[in-house]
Formats: sequence, structure tokens, C-alpha cells
Amino acid sequence: MAANKHTGKEEVFGKPDVDAPKCCPIAEVNSGSWVPVSRRAFLGTAAVAGLSLVTPSLAGESPEQEPANQNHKFHPNHGNLGDEDMSGENTMAEEIAKAKIRRALLAGPDCITREATVAEMDAQGKMTVLRPGKNHWVCMPGNENIIGQADMCADPMGLQWMMDCFAKKPRPTNASPGLIYMLNGALQRSYTDPFDRTSPAIPIGPHWMILRPFDSETAGLPTVMRDAGTLVMFARTPYAHLHVCGSPWDGNEYRPGDRGVWTMTYSRA
Repeated sequence: MAANKHTGKEEVFGKPDVDAPKCCPIAEVNSGSWVPVSRRAFLGTAAVAGLSLVTPSLAGESPEQEPANQNHKFHPNHGNLGDEDMSGENTMAEEIAKAKIRRALLAGPDCITREATVAEMDAQGKMTVLRPGKNHWVCMPGNENIIGQADMCADPMGLQWMMDCFAKKPRPTNASPGLIYMLNGALQRSYTDPFDRTSPAIPIGPHWMILRPFDSETAGLPTVMRDAGTLVMFARTPYAHLHVCGSPWDGNEYRPGDRGVWTMTYSRA
């Protein structure tokens, strides 16, 4: 376990054996009840990404079950369960949601996460909104127990690209370059095959991605996963994109009067 230098978050590179789901329809949860997404910014993001807005049930429950936010229920063995009996469950659910929101917001820079929508993907590939936002970014807490489901922040074109990849479409359909931040790192199966679901997990450090096809040969960029620098991930496939290790905010900003300090490194013989 080590602290991420960009976020201060402790990271654990485990070996989970479950892969991320393939599709992500969107819904919103508000105070424990399911309601249609109505905020203009998130509707715009979902529309651009081609996501369907649904009203799902709680994970593991069927749509016919009672809403989770009812405060007064009858149990055949225990009689009426009032507010006091439900308060513990509600408090726990709220704390879990808060923890997921905190994790999601660590995935990207503060300038976008402070007003981003926070949404969570479940095991069936559906997403629910944990916190509505005001800009067009969507941040997800991911799941550390699922390979390929890292916490991230995506703009509309980045979300479209990600959905296409999960759905195994022949090529991404984003009409313009997309951006995705994964400043807490990730676990995934491959850096050459976007649809690999069986290879051993590869730990990947903090990075961000420019989601537009790049030709590694003409650009002169590497194609093997690395812990610093830049590479073309999924080279020679329609999902080839620029993978930039680290954070755009690494280093120091220039101010008038600053002098350059040059460092030296050794190369292998």
C-alpha cells in the first residue's frame, strides 16, 4: 500500500477476478428514491454519449420491490418498523455514498470535479447518479474489486468512447477528441487489446487520456505500458489513443524571473 502523490490517496494493487460490465445506462438516486435524471448538464452528457436514462431498482432487487426510502414498513414477525429502526440503515447508506463520491472526485483535477456529476456503475452495467453536477463532466468511483472498472472522470466524448469500448463496438463513435482522467491509477487486462477480459491484471499508475486515434509509427511514440512518459495504448486498433502518465499538474508553473534548473539522468549501457 502506497500513497498516490497526486491525490494523497492510498492505493492497493490487488488481483480481483471480475471484469467491468459492458454497458452503462444512467439513472439518478435522490435521498434514497429513484427518479429520472433531470439536470440539463447531465442530460446533455448522456445524450451525447448515447446513454439511455432509466429508473432501475436497487442492486440485487427487482423493480417490483418497495422503494428503499419508505420510512414505515410492516414485518410479519416484528410488526411496524418505524423511523428509528430504519435510521441506522439510512445512515450507513449515506456514509457509503459519501465515501464513493469522495473516491470519484479524487480521479480528476479539482477544477472539473468540484461541479462534476458523480455516477456509479453497478454489476449489471447500469449507472446511478450519486451527486448531480453543474458541468458536463461525469466522475465515477469505480470498484477496486473489478478489473477494468477504475475510478475516473470523463467528458461527454470520453464517456462515449468508454461506453463504446465496454460494448465492444468495432470502433469508437465519439465525433471529436475526448478526455478521461484516472489520477488514482487503474487495473486492466491489456494495453494492446481493448477487449481483453482474460489476461492477468496490469497495474497502471496515475494518468490521463486523449481519446482520438494516434498512429504510433508516424508519431514516433512507444506502445508498451510504462510508469512515466507517454504512449499510444491499443496501438494499431480503432481504439488507439494517447495515454499520458502522471498528472497534467506535475512540476512547477513558470513565473517571470524564474531560472531554469537542469537535471541529469543516466541511461543504461
